[in-house]
Amino acid sequence: MTRFLCLIFVLAINAVAVAQTKVTVGKPYAVIDADSKLYFTANGEILTVKIQRKAVFLQKMNAKDLSFIKIKMYDDFPKDFQVEQITEFKNRYYFFYSLWQDEQEQLFCREIDFAAGSFKGTGKKVITVNEKITGTMVRAGMWSIATSDKFDFFFSHDSSSLVVQYRLKPEKRNDSKNYDVIGMHVFDKDLKEKWANKVKMPYTEKKMDNLNYSVDSKGNVYIVTRVFNDNTTDLKKRGEEDANYHLEILKAAAPAGTITSTKIDIADKFVQKVWLYESAQGAMICAGFYNKGREINNADGIILFKLSQEGKVFDTNTYEIPVEILNQYASGKEKRKNERKDDDDRAEFENLTLDHVVIEDDGSIILTGEQSFIRTHTSYLNGRSNTYYTYHCNDMLVAKIGATGKLAWMKKLPKRQEGASGFGGMSYRYFISKDYHFFMFLDNEKNKELPLTEVPARHVDGAGGFLTAYQVDDKSGEVTKVSLLDTRDVNGMEVFQFAPYRMMATDVNTLVFEAYKKKKEDILVKIVVTN
Repeated sequence: MTRFLCLIFVLAINAVAVAQTKVTVGKPYAVIDADSKLYFTANGEILTVKIQRKAVFLQKMNAKDLSFIKIKMYDDFPKDFQVEQITEFKNRYYFFYSLWQDEQEQLFCREIDFAAGSFKGTGKKVITVNEKITGTMVRAGMWSIATSDKFDFFFSHDSSSLVVQYRLKPEKRNDSKNYDVIGMHVFDKDLKEKWANKVKMPYTEKKMDNLNYSVDSKGNVYIVTRVFNDNTTDLKKRGEEDANYHLEILKAAAPAGTITSTKIDIADKFVQKVWLYESAQGAMICAGFYNKGREINNADGIILFKLSQEGKVFDTNTYEIPVEILNQYASGKEKRKNERKDDDDRAEFENLTLDHVVIEDDGSIILTGEQSFIRTHTSYLNGRSNTYYTYHCNDMLVAKIGATGKLAWMKKLPKRQEGASGFGGMSYRYFISKDYHFFMFLDNEKNKELPLTEVPARHVDGAGGFLTAYQVDDKSGEVTKVSLLDTRDVNGMEVFQFAPYRMMATDVNTLVFEAYKKKKEDILVKIVVTN
């Protein structure tokens, strides 16, 4: 999934801590048991795109009175098509799909007419690749049946440019001898191609590890890559403190795709995950998490640097996550462990995933992350073993770095979520307004008045829960918390299959989400927050 799918909507709820909520439930309509569902909102209406096997359903609903408007089903897609991306691009809506046909990899696009709730004609071919490209194998049992996710999509900060990227299937199987060739096609908002080229990477596949892609408003493409210092892929050599690699930003300049490289000195910082964005001021900003090199999924702090249009690195800074934040909402055992590790400079935020990097108009930067992981459990009975997995979405981290490079604030937002069948309705939805940041998630009722010294009670996925919001003041970082509704009693009705990605900010102070009410029916639920 690309970062563009992590949509950030505008919400303007003020003084949530003392707010009141009005909950409205719409009339039910027939459910679609789709494999995937996406939600868009504009002009007081909602558009859903639901894919059920090879059929695509477009639904229109009224976001104000929650009424069902229309539905259209399309089964005219090619037999073996694979969905690649469904996205909004400059107030236009596109459905991208790929097809292997006539010994060619092909990318098609069908534009969606939001107002009409229908496709505008049939698919238009936008990319043809005469070579095979790599992707993720779709499996059925032991058999590989198709390749999906062959194309990646990245948007410029001002949404004026889109780069579609793909990787050609290597000519050689030996990573130490193979040089990746990356196809790049840059489009404008009307999907007119600005330029396209196949760019050969300057290092072998074994030598480099691409971390992120980006495109600027001029159509130049950037790649942040980890380049190893020797012929191994060891992040760190035994007995050494510094990383066994360095970062480089590769720039493929429009329109020829000529590669230039800028080296980033990270010394003893081990980069976990970084994202690259263009700022309103024109510089490329790279931000993410780093660690000590022991556990690659952990985070010791935030790393940030900027790249000028001339290729010069400036304003490189790191911001350590203090042990005081790690110990908030932690058990006594966890606190003692963190304090022991801190004595050896080894305390880290475990399993922290980078979710959002937001560049504000004044050049300030917001980063959000979540502690998410999968745990394996094995039990034994009568000499036979049984293995099962649990899925966890726990505490969140949010930090603001001011335009001058100074850390404005850093906050840990507590939660404990656990599920047995994937991540389901766990995790959170992030909304942003001019003055506040909002984190919406399902929580246990016991956590309503949680002090800093207490560990949150666990919310079990699929067992109801309270829709909860953390409000973080953009200037001060002050955190307030409010419970918005109980999914087991929404105006006297229990709703099911809640998931954060289903939430939409449809108007000022207004949230709408779709839920299942049983009896093969869905409903829309609206929450209006008033002071």
